[in-house]
Amino acid sequence: KASKLAMDKHLSKMVAKTESVPTPEWILIKSDSYSTQLLNENALKFDFPYIVKPADEGSTVGLSLVNNIDEIENAIEVAGEHSTSILVEQYIPGRELTVGILGTKALPIVEIISDHELYDYECKYSKGKSQYKVPADLPEKVTRKIQDDALKIYKAIGCRHYGRVDFRLNEKNEHYFLEINTLPGMTSTSLLPMAAQAAGLDFPDLVDTIIKIAMVDQ
Repeated sequence: KASKLAMDKHLSKMVAKTESVPTPEWILIKSDSYSTQLLNENALKFDFPYIVKPADEGSTVGLSLVNNIDEIENAIEVAGEHSTSILVEQYIPGRELTVGILGTKALPIVEIISDHELYDYECKYSKGKSQYKVPADLPEKVTRKIQDDALKIYKAIGCRHYGRVDFRLNEKNEHYFLEINTLPGMTSTSLLPMAAQAAGLDFPDLVDTIIKIAMVDQ
């Protein structure tokens, strides 16, 4: 249930709003039934640029950054190749952050600095395309608030054992929830093992800890 809810970005953003966790403004459209006029009317609540992405995909698949109305239809077509449910979301300029969670504890925050304008598929899975700062260089108060909000969403959705929560941080140090991943990557470029390492857990210790948590929580 938790994974199904988390995979649906529209529903997980609704949970964030219910929990008073900031999230970028958005609208949900259906690729096979939307109209440009309807989109324009609904999107007026926030300004360009937009992020257009499938509502139920991962790894930045089908995602586009849209700077003006002329680019919107192509972005919807790209997202529509992967899902009929599409988010048109306010783009938050700033920093890319992620919070790994192990059991019920938030790990050190990781900041992602990618070679591309967006932390896209290539940057996620190609060595050398992104740099990482862990723990992220943030004021202690900001760090605590982001970690607290990550845990709040994790618990509200019903996640357990481990997960990862993604945020954007603007120039005013205001954070915005993007999505939660209930099965974060475990590769050499993955973020959860990186955060665990910063907390003193090497990869074998991380896997062992996850197994022990799962055994206790049967």
